Amino acid sequence: MEEKNKRKKALLAKAIAERSRRTQAETVKLKRIQKELQALDDLVSADVGILRNRIDQASLDYSCARKRFDKAEAEYVAAKLDLQKKTEIKEQLTEHLCTIIQQNELRKARKLEELMQQLEVVLDEENLELEIEVEQMLLQQEGGTLGQAAPPQKLAPVDAEVPVPQDCNKEHEDKIHRTKGAEQSAEQPVVSHPGGQGQMTQTAVSREGVVCEGT
Repeated sequence: MEEKNKRKKALLAKAIAERSRRTQAETVKLKRIQKELQALDDLVSADVGILRNRIDQASLDYSCARKRFDKAEAEYVAAKLDLQKKTEIKEQLTEHLCTIIQQNELRKARKLEELMQQLEVVLDEENLELEIEVEQMLLQQEGGTLGQAAPPQKLAPVDAEVPVPQDCNKEHEDKIHRTKGAEQSAEQPVVSHPGGQGQMTQTAVSREGVVCEGT
């Protein structure tokens, strides 16, 4: 009996020792696994920290950019509305100016017509157009004469008289005569004289400024 008990104790001690050895091995294995997991956790924690810092900075940048965008958008809308308002004001003022000019021209036309009726002046549109054409022709001729380069001449003494060509004097007198004739034709009223069988003799001015009579 004692022998059996000794054997049982030996087996139990052996089993306990085996279990202890296994437990120690498992403990070492568990510690190694824990270290590896801790290392992974440390890496993840570092990455998470970096990402969180970047996210915080990105959030700040986004907030600043959003504020700038909102401000710029508000300024754009205000500037667009102001531009539209200024454009409408400009168009209204331009239209008002055109209306004022048109009304002024109409008033001037009515006033001139009233004055002509009071002075008993009959407007001859053909003579008026002829007078304008004559003035334009004279201005063109004078401009062409002045534009021609004169040949170099010796300076005459102060007391000496400069001879004037007769052709120039004659041409100048003809221009003056034509201009005066055109002005007289525009200013001179039409004079009516009683004639035979209800016919009227009128005084008119030809294109050369010469007064002629027609029945």
